[in-house]
Amino acid sequence: MDFFDRTTKVVREIGNVTKEQTELANLKIQKAAVEKKLESQYAEIGKRYVAYIADSFRTTPFDVSDILDAINPDLEKVSEITEQISQKDQQVRQHSIEKDRKKALDQFESERRKLDKARDLDVITYEEYEEKLAKAQKKFDNFEMLKKIQMQYEMDIITREEYEEKVRNVLQ
Repeated sequence: MDFFDRTTKVVREIGNVTKEQTELANLKIQKAAVEKKLESQYAEIGKRYVAYIADSFRTTPFDVSDILDAINPDLEKVSEITEQISQKDQQVRQHSIEKDRKKALDQFESERRKLDKARDLDVITYEEYEEKLAKAQKKFDNFEMLKKIQMQYEMDIITREEYEEKVRNVLQ
């Protein structure tokens, strides 16, 4: 039953992430569609301006107020969608961090069970057990810092050597 429960939980988590990522992608598509519509309206403003400049007599003032009135709702929609994208992106990032934190906790618990078993079977001494458990605990306790270091490496901000050195310094 434990395996089934864990599998069900993982499937739900994947479904949640996929749903959030799908919603985020849909918002980005909506934004792109509105921006594409705006481009044609901007082009119309440009055409009118060129015609205005080309008219050497300039008998009428340059007026694009009708276009500006028409694009105002679209500009508001882009702003609204941009805010929704920001919020959804934050949710996806937060969910990812929570998932990574849970994974780190699971790894710590797995390591602890393995060490408990090794200690109970006298495969390792109590001192070795304490040392290895402390190291695993420190790794979990410093999850946030290690995650930031990993992100720096993945973004090519630091080299592999710098990454390894920083991780070593955190875990010492």
